[in-house]
Amino acid sequence: MIQAVLDKENPREEAAAHSTGDVTQTTEKRARLSTAEEEEERGQPPSLSDMFNEIMEENTTPNRLVTSSTAQQLDDYLSEVPIPRSENPLGYWRNKQDRFPDLAKVARKYLSAPCTSTDSERLFSAASHVLDEKRNRLMADKAEKLLFIKKNLPRFLNK
Repeated sequence: MIQAVLDKENPREEAAAHSTGDVTQTTEKRARLSTAEEEEERGQPPSLSDMFNEIMEENTTPNRLVTSSTAQQLDDYLSEVPIPRSENPLGYWRNKQDRFPDLAKVARKYLSAPCTSTDSERLFSAASHVLDEKRNRLMADKAEKLLFIKKNLPRFLNK
C-alpha cells in the first residue's frame, strides 16, 4: 500500500523500474514456453512438478530488477528502529527529510491536520434557527449579533 502511494508520487521511476522488469520477465516466459513446446512436440506433456517449479520461479523472482529510490528509501525506513510514541512524528520527518525525501513528502501529506467544515456547518445550522420564515425581515447586522451571542454566551456563563 505504501509502495503504491509512493509510486503514484513518482511515476517516472516506477515506469523505468517496470519497463526493465517487464523485458526480463517476458524473455524468461518465452524461454519457459519454448521448453514446454519442445516437450509437447516430443509427445511428453509437462509434468505437474515442472508446472509447479515454473510457478514458484515466477513468484520468487523479484518483479523489479531495478529498484527505485523510493523503494530503497522505504526499505531503509522499515529497517530503522521506531520512535517512541511520545515523540512528534512531524519532527521526526523534518529531521529525516534529507535521508527520506519522498517518504517525508508523503508523511507531511498524511500526518497533517485534516481540514474540517464542522464549525461552519454548525454556524449555518444555527443561522437557520435564527433566520426562518417568521423572522425574514431581520437585518443582517442584527442576525450576526444574535448568532454571536448564541455561540459565545455559554462560554461566558460557564466561567
